[in-house]
Amino acid sequence: MSANRRSQRKLSLLVISVIGGFGSPTIAAHAEEGLPPAVCRTAPAAATPQPKPREAATPYRPFPATWQRVLERFVKDGNVPGVAVIVKSPDWGVRASGVGESNLANHQPMAPTLQFRIGSVTKTFLAQVILRLDQEGKLRLSDSVLKHLGDNQIVAGIPNIDKLSIASLMRMTSGIANYLDAPAIATSPQLTPLARFSPDDLARVLSATGQASGKPPVAPYFKPGQTFPNPYWATILQGLSAAPAPAPYPLWNYSNSNYLLLGMIAEKVTGLPAAEFFQRYVFGPLGLKDTYFATDSSQMPEVHGYTKWGSIPYPKQVYDSWCDVTVIDPSFAWTAGAIISTPFDLLKFEEAIFTTEKLLNAGTKAKWLTFVSADIHPGWEPMQYGTGGVMQIERPYGNARGHGGAFAGYKTLIYHFFDQKTSFVLATNTWDEEWEVKILDELMPHVNSAVTTPQPKAGANAAVGRDGRLRLAWQAGRVEAGTYTIYWGTDLDAVESASTDHRRGVQTLSTDTPLADVKVDPRKTYYWRVDTVVADKARPLVIGPTWQFRTARGR
Repeated sequence: MSANRRSQRKLSLLVISVIGGFGSPTIAAHAEEGLPPAVCRTAPAAATPQPKPREAATPYRPFPATWQRVLERFVKDGNVPGVAVIVKSPDWGVRASGVGESNLANHQPMAPTLQFRIGSVTKTFLAQVILRLDQEGKLRLSDSVLKHLGDNQIVAGIPNIDKLSIASLMRMTSGIANYLDAPAIATSPQLTPLARFSPDDLARVLSATGQASGKPPVAPYFKPGQTFPNPYWATILQGLSAAPAPAPYPLWNYSNSNYLLLGMIAEKVTGLPAAEFFQRYVFGPLGLKDTYFATDSSQMPEVHGYTKWGSIPYPKQVYDSWCDVTVIDPSFAWTAGAIISTPFDLLKFEEAIFTTEKLLNAGTKAKWLTFVSADIHPGWEPMQYGTGGVMQIERPYGNARGHGGAFAGYKTLIYHFFDQKTSFVLATNTWDEEWEVKILDELMPHVNSAVTTPQPKAGANAAVGRDGRLRLAWQAGRVEAGTYTIYWGTDLDAVESASTDHRRGVQTLSTDTPLADVKVDPRKTYYWRVDTVVADKARPLVIGPTWQFRTARGR
């Protein structure tokens, strides 16, 4: 890679995937090579009226104590100003929490009902639009890009564009460089945050059209059709074993330019501006009332975004306190990253696309979930990218499909753990480092390590013995238990809030086997949960979900 290319890549805003006093941040570092001076150009936002309270789109219960402590620690340690997370699973139902502050100037609490910038999760929305157009016969994934954009001279001047299909854009196997590698665009959130860009402005840096040199300002990453060994081989085995010959994997590189061109195609095919085709094809059909496509700097999210690392970002921390970077014109991100939404709307979207056919039928969904080998960065090697804004990841606690998003001041994750039927949504109001991934990696083992398979089954009627006792049984989760602690009673809130130090309104006992005989009264609704006590310093207690049964007099 040339020194110039390395400098350009430093400028790229691609992030995969993600406080005491509030004074103006001071400069903590000078400009890195090829990067502009690190100056917080937006003054701390003045106190603004709090957004009107918004009802959650879905009924939910609060986080268990151990989950809540994970979020609280990340805020207390100063890693994130605030974070909102929603988890939905068959055992847990819907659980939601907001910790920290959404606006540091007026100390507004964080909440999962507030609007964030979702960054590249926008790509997942756009992919659903393209796939619905394919489903309706208005385009085909095999169509050449020029079939729809051939009359755009800027697009026509992109090298190798005549060899590219819509599918290659969806899968990011096109080789088109990231327009954010162009310094004038990449530095705009830091230097000129109110600068406006049209789609043609963004595409122009990829095109040879109008260039005296006959070459585009930002050269392609690779030619269409090039292949490489599986990146898992390349990264993990580090060349210790010979790669397959011929290498069967198409070259892949994450580039926002693919979803810029897809947005232009969607506008051309539908005859609608981006804000309207998103509304017609996704927001409206799913009832996403708190989600919209931001088109200019007058459309700001309710949650303020912050950074200590700059809006580029810089390779290290440059401010000694949070810099408010909420006010940025979103046009530089366009259909690759300009949507604003709430975690609850994102949950509704995630559930719809992965568990229903509200948008895509079974045949179209099969096209969508066709994957190519991909490699985001170290730590995510076992990853694949689908045909449109979907990553398939492997983590120690489960496999998932979804996408991450970053926009200066914000990180978002939506992941559906299809092997566990569990949906996860996270939004933070900083994009510094990868705290969103660390929260995911700490929180999910709490979610899916709890006990399972309750007897009586959840919601069942249970016969009580003549001695007034009922047998409860369960199956151990992913962790080996030292002991189990059972809490039961007729008050849901009391059972969910109970602990070894707080037992008001509940009965409790401990056992080293996965069953217990408990004392209950007939013809009452009971709630119960089983906590797993583990010999693990990192996670000594795994709180279990709360189940319900109704007692009946036995024979």
